Amino acid sequence: MSHDHDDRPRLSPAQAAAVLSPPPGRNGGDLVVETLQGLGATTVFGLPGQHALGMFDALRRSSLRYVGLRVENNAGFAADAYGRITGEVAPLLLSTGPGALTSLAALQEAAAASAPVLAISSQIPTAGLGGGRHGYLHELRDQQASVRDIVKSVHTVRTASQIPSAIAAAWESALTAPHGPVWVEIPQDVLLAETTLPVVSAMDATPREVYPRPELTIAAAHLLSNAERPVIIAGGGVVRSDASGKLRALAERIDAPSSPPSAARGPSPGSTPCRCAPGWRTGTPPTSWRTRTSCSSSAPASASSPRTTTPSARAAG
Repeated sequence: MSHDHDDRPRLSPAQAAAVLSPPPGRNGGDLVVETLQGLGATTVFGLPGQHALGMFDALRRSSLRYVGLRVENNAGFAADAYGRITGEVAPLLLSTGPGALTSLAALQEAAAASAPVLAISSQIPTAGLGGGRHGYLHELRDQQASVRDIVKSVHTVRTASQIPSAIAAAWESALTAPHGPVWVEIPQDVLLAETTLPVVSAMDATPREVYPRPELTIAAAHLLSNAERPVIIAGGGVVRSDASGKLRALAERIDAPSSPPSAARGPSPGSTPCRCAPGWRTGTPPTSWRTRTSCSSSAPASASSPRTTTPSARAAG
């Protein structure tokens, strides 16, 4: 297989010099911060805790902007909002046990809204992992079990050399459609131990392209082309994909009113005559009227289910 271009990250002379002459006293926390910077992060959110101090100490030696809040779930909600507004990955630094678990409500909200939040949690020292209870502060038998059903992917680190690759894989997962929160777990001793690994200067984490199955695209186009009263209910992915213009062109071409769910307000410019008010809850007048009077509906870039678009018995009566 031949390639027309080379997308591998390239280092500047200054970065190459830093790789060969790393500053003394670096630890696993520095690898976390360096990797985030190499991936393009500029802002991180979080709340310090005993097991996570290696990461937070490293923040002081970096140019990353740190947004600290007093409770982990608030830090998670702030990261969620940042990810939604900017479309960028929002790193969220957390401590072990209660610190990690307090973020779950925010991560659930990020999952529901497809917000790319990268949670990096500390863990008890590696000597205490596995087996029964060892008596470490904030020890959980399986911390990851609490997040597996919420996040897109879980990435476990047990040595300093695994930190850059684990964070890069999580970053890529967060930005691969559908976007969503991801989880990286690093033990306290790995974050605090000094390292002689080269400085992380550039990372490549390109999200995987996800394409629709061609037969489904053909079937959808056929239904819309032959519909007498089509309706478009756009999802938040339209905004994240910068496809608002294409959506408006489609709506005007087939003369279909378009309406986003609450999480996707904005895909259809308010000036277009094809726009109608957002409404997503089952049985609400906008949703019920649109779906009851439409002969065909399309929900591009949306996670909406039949519960969202099917009129309730009361509304249909």
